[in-house]
Amino acid sequence: MPIRRIRYSQYAIVMLILAVLSALFLPILVGTSTLMPAHIKNMTMTIFGIAAVMVVYTDDRMIKQALYQQKQLRVVTLWLPILGQTIWYLAVLWIYLTNMTGYAILTMTLPILFLGMALLLISLGALQKETLSIILNAPMKRTAHRLNITTMLLAIYALLFFGLTTNWIYGLTTMASVLLITDANLPALWSGWHREQSLEKLATNGVNFKNARVIEKLPQVTTIITEKSGILTDNHMTVHSILSLDKRYSDFDILGIATGLLSMDETSALSKSILQYAENHGVFPSTASEPEIIDGAGIKGVILNERFAVLSAAEVVAEGYDVDLNALETYKMLGNSVSYVVDSLQVIGVITFGDTLNKALLSLDRFFTTRHLDVKIASGDTIGATMQLTNIMTSLDEVKSDLTPTEKAAQQEQWTSKNNTMFVTNQDNLPTQTDTITVAVDRPDVNADIHVANVADLEKLWATADRLIQIDKRMLSLASLPIIILLLLAAGLGIFISPWLYVAPVLAVIIRCVMSYLLRLRVKR
Repeated sequence: MPIRRIRYSQYAIVMLILAVLSALFLPILVGTSTLMPAHIKNMTMTIFGIAAVMVVYTDDRMIKQALYQQKQLRVVTLWLPILGQTIWYLAVLWIYLTNMTGYAILTMTLPILFLGMALLLISLGALQKETLSIILNAPMKRTAHRLNITTMLLAIYALLFFGLTTNWIYGLTTMASVLLITDANLPALWSGWHREQSLEKLATNGVNFKNARVIEKLPQVTTIITEKSGILTDNHMTVHSILSLDKRYSDFDILGIATGLLSMDETSALSKSILQYAENHGVFPSTASEPEIIDGAGIKGVILNERFAVLSAAEVVAEGYDVDLNALETYKMLGNSVSYVVDSLQVIGVITFGDTLNKALLSLDRFFTTRHLDVKIASGDTIGATMQLTNIMTSLDEVKSDLTPTEKAAQQEQWTSKNNTMFVTNQDNLPTQTDTITVAVDRPDVNADIHVANVADLEKLWATADRLIQIDKRMLSLASLPIIILLLLAAGLGIFISPWLYVAPVLAVIIRCVMSYLLRLRVKR
C-alpha cells in the first residue's frame, strides 16, 4: 500500500508559528535585542528541544516516504533535504552552545532557522503530488540519480573546503545550503510534465493506453502483424455473385439460405452486404435458428429442420467437403473472397465477394516503409483477395492466405513469439506472448495495450515516441543545467559573500521555494 502523503503545509504552519514565537522571545539576528524580554530559565534550550522534536518528526515521515519511493521508483531525492535540514539545525545549535558572536553569523538564529524550514517544507509540498504521480522513465531516473550524486559530492567538498580552510561551522553551513538549494528531481518532473502533455494530446486524438510505458517500446518494433479485414481494408463488403452448385436449389434459394444464416451474425461484415444484395434482388431471408458462429470462418444454423452453413473456402476444404478446385482457383484469380454454402453432406452454393482497401493504405504503407517496419498478414481469405495488397504494399513482407481459423491463430502465434513485434487487430484474438505490443483498432472492449480509432493513428504513435525521445535527450539536459549552476554557486558561495556566509541556507531555501512554485504553476497551467 502506498504511504500517505506528508502534510507539508501543516508542518510548515507549525514552523511559522514557532518562528514567530521564537522571534518574540529570542534575538531575530545575532547581537540584536529581543522584542519581548522574558527571563525564563532554559527558554532557549526548551525552544531548541521543540525544534529538535519537529526536525526528528519531519525527518521520520520523510524517511518513510523516501523508502517507499526507493522501492517503487528506484530513485529518491528526499535524502538530500532530510540531511540538509538536520545539518542546518545542528549548525545553529552548535553556535548557540558555543556562544559564538560576530557579524558573520548574523542570520544563524532560531527564528531564521524556523522560517527557513517552513519555506523548505512549503517547497516540498508544492511538488509532492507531481513527484508521486508523474511516471519516471529510465533516462529521467538516471538524471535524478546523477544530480543526487553531484549534489552529495559538492556538499562534501563544501564541508571539507570551508571546514579545513576556515572552521567546521562554515563547512556545515555551506554543506546545508548545497543540500537545500534545489531538488534533484526538478529536471525529471519538468520533462515528465512535457511527456504527459504529449500523451494527453494522443488521448484527445483517440489513442489510449492501458499503460503509457508501452510507447517507450515503439522504437524497438521491427515487425507489424495485422489483420486484413477492417484494418487494411474497410468494413464494407461488395457481393459479386451468389451461385447454386446443386440442381436442387436455384440461385435465389442459395441467396435466401445464405441471407438467413448471416442475418444471425450481426458482427459479420458480410452480413450487411448480403442483406442489401438480397433486398436488391427481391429475395427474403430464410428463417434460421440455432446459430453456431465459427470465428473467422462463418456460421452454421438450422433452416426447415436441416443444417446449413456459410463457411470460408479454407474451412470447407479443411472439413473435407468435395470442392471443384479448378473453379475455386478461378474465383481466386479474379481477386474474390470466397465462401461456400453447404448442407450436412455437400457444397450447394458459392458466394464471391470483396472488400475495398483502406483509403489511408498508401500513406500507411509509406509510413511502414520509412520506419523500416515489415508487415505480415495471416488471413482466411483467398490468395486472390490478398493479391491486391501484395501488389500495392511495398512494406508487406509475408502473407499467408487460405488459412483455417486454427491455422491462422497458429501462424500469428508463431510470428508474435519473436521479439520486437506489434500485433494489430480488430478481433478477440490477442496473442498470449507478453512481450508483444497489442493494438486494438476500433475495439475499446478488447484488453489491448493500445486502442486506436483507425490504423492510420499508428503514425501518431511513432511521432509521439520520437517526441518523447527528444524530451529525454534535450529537455533533461537543459533543465539540469541551471540546477548544476546553482549547486556550484552554493558550494562556493562562501567565497563570494563572506562575511555573510551564514545567510547561504536562507538564500538556498528561498531559491528552492521559488523554483518549485514556478514549476508547479507551469504544470497546472
